[in-house]
Amino acid sequence: MRPMKILQIPDGLKNKALELADKHDAIIYCESCYGACDICDSEAKALGCDEIIHYGHSKFMESEIPVEYVEMRQEYDPRPVLQKDFEKIEGDIIGLVSAVQYLGSLEKAREFLENNGKKALIGKGNYNNGQILGCEVSAAKSIEEVVDSFLYIGSGKFHPLGLAIKTKKPVFVLDVEGGKIEELDKTLFEKQKYAAIALSKDAKKFGILVSTKPGQKNIELAKKIKKELEEKGKKAYILVFNEIRPEKLLGISLDCYINTACPRVAIENRAEFKKPILNPDEMENFK
Repeated sequence: MRPMKILQIPDGLKNKALELADKHDAIIYCESCYGACDICDSEAKALGCDEIIHYGHSKFMESEIPVEYVEMRQEYDPRPVLQKDFEKIEGDIIGLVSAVQYLGSLEKAREFLENNGKKALIGKGNYNNGQILGCEVSAAKSIEEVVDSFLYIGSGKFHPLGLAIKTKKPVFVLDVEGGKIEELDKTLFEKQKYAAIALSKDAKKFGILVSTKPGQKNIELAKKIKKELEEKGKKAYILVFNEIRPEKLLGISLDCYINTACPRVAIENRAEFKKPILNPDEMENFK
């Protein structure tokens, strides 16, 4: 009997699902995929699959079911946008970062910047040189002390927002879809964060949110937080989800949520929740 494979792809690659399924002789997993930490291992096991083919992300973790991570690189030349918006980039020494899809553009950007009077650095991290995730920015941290600002090449807010939160330098975003460069303004996200912290001060009943996604499963952290809250006289409940969404909490009467899954839930989507939601490192009122 031939080994059975399951193909897991982000929503942005669903238009290639049939082509990739033919290539790998695989069945297609159609649930949303939110990153390299989001492996469909339990589903693969339940279906009797021998391997997961995971597209679009760098290798992140091991799994009981073998996982083949397949990076998807896109050819992109940032120089036309750099030429147009060069004056918007502040600083003399620029740190260059990107998501995995656009890593090939970093050398082109470095060449342009250095031909126009700036110095550009690409840091080494836990994945590829210059690669960051929304929750992992070691490539940027490795050069933070020597750069004046960062230039992120890619799309979406999660990666550059994570960078802006975890470093103290300005972050400029070269939006490959919008064809422009803008400085990332994290003011709104910081206001939402501090509002949530303030509102959590008088909370008495807490929901500690735990994801079953393999790379986000933090049940031990959740139990630790529950114990700490209870020692301070609070009521705390561990709530388990595969995908954490605000509507799943409707009808559960709690005052505050603590998110132990992907930090994106409480950073990008904070305003969608009816009650304050904090990441563990934001629990200032309970230390």
